[in-house]
Amino acid sequence: MSEELTRICGKETPKPLWRPDALTYVPVSEERLAERGFNQAERLAAGLAAAARIPGVDLLQRQINTGKQSFKSRAERFETMKHAFSIHPDGLNLLKDIYHAKGHAGSQSPMPVQLLLIDDIYTTGSTLDACGQVILAAAGHVGIPLRIYTLTLARS
Repeated sequence: MSEELTRICGKETPKPLWRPDALTYVPVSEERLAERGFNQAERLAAGLAAAARIPGVDLLQRQINTGKQSFKSRAERFETMKHAFSIHPDGLNLLKDIYHAKGHAGSQSPMPVQLLLIDDIYTTGSTLDACGQVILAAAGHVGIPLRIYTLTLARS
């Protein structure tokens, strides 16, 4: 039995067994974007999406500038993030498009959309949790089964 292979850095390696249907990222506030000039999570997501040929989608928008989280306790971080995000105005349409692209719309037991959510740094999980809750609520509102997986560049 032959194993399907792919080339990475000139070496043959087995193809991944899991592949998300789409990926998205944690948005930063307008103030933070102006300060940095870019969003690290968005850059990570764009690079990975291009390299892996996975659709990258803008699902979220930041409602409020939560300030630097590094000075807050774990409890303060979770409280601050509760209302920090919302679905991007086109987010529901993007979720529907991804769902229909899977070819399961209307089936009795549809396979869930597998979404990869990317952030730059993981400390307490409050940011990813808040983002995930918003995306899950939106998907549930329109009847789209969804699984969210997360990826971060670093842990602090």
